[in-house]
Amino acid sequence: PDFGRTKSPQQISVQSARVLPKPDLGVTPEVQVELNRFMTADRGTVVRVLEQHSDQFEKMGKVFEREGVPRELLSIAAVESGLDPAAMSPAGARGLWQFMRPTAQLYGLKVNWMQDERLDPKRSTLAAAKYLKDLFSSFQDWHLALAAYNAGSGAINRVMTRSGGTDFWELSRGGHLPGETRRFVPRVIALTLIVNDPDRYGFSASKSVG
Repeated sequence: PDFGRTKSPQQISVQSARVLPKPDLGVTPEVQVELNRFMTADRGTVVRVLEQHSDQFEKMGKVFEREGVPRELLSIAAVESGLDPAAMSPAGARGLWQFMRPTAQLYGLKVNWMQDERLDPKRSTLAAAKYLKDLFSSFQDWHLALAAYNAGSGAINRVMTRSGGTDFWELSRGGHLPGETRRFVPRVIALTLIVNDPDRYGFSASKSVG
């Protein structure tokens, strides 16, 4: 992917060594829509994450912690794949993190006729952590980084260049982003809020990602 803003080796080294800030989990109207959806029509997704895959989240969380990536972003995998390591999209994205082949290979995953490491939960989670660090390094904002995870860095950079905007919510409300991306970011935030405090949202699971 095209990360847009070029970083020097020194900047990249510093970036990779530090613990990244936590994402802003504020409840915007868009996030509230997704919260309501998770508590009603899409309740099954939350139940699977909280009850069936709590151990998986714990293992993934340790990988993120070692890489300095906030555990809150584990919800990306839940939104992308429902935490199904074998998930495959019509476009060919595979695994927990729904990597396309070029991005997977860029981040060290073997994808060939013999093996597909996108299906390996540990290796793919490490690749996702490194990818997210690069996205944050490029955009210096988690909302934009999440948008880029969904739509691609090049697409988000082009939108920002054309519109002159640098705020995800303004870009979204202005109709500059694809519909899927406009929904993806608040959906990740909403699921993170629920998983971090399930009782508040009417779920009884005791484990969280935070």
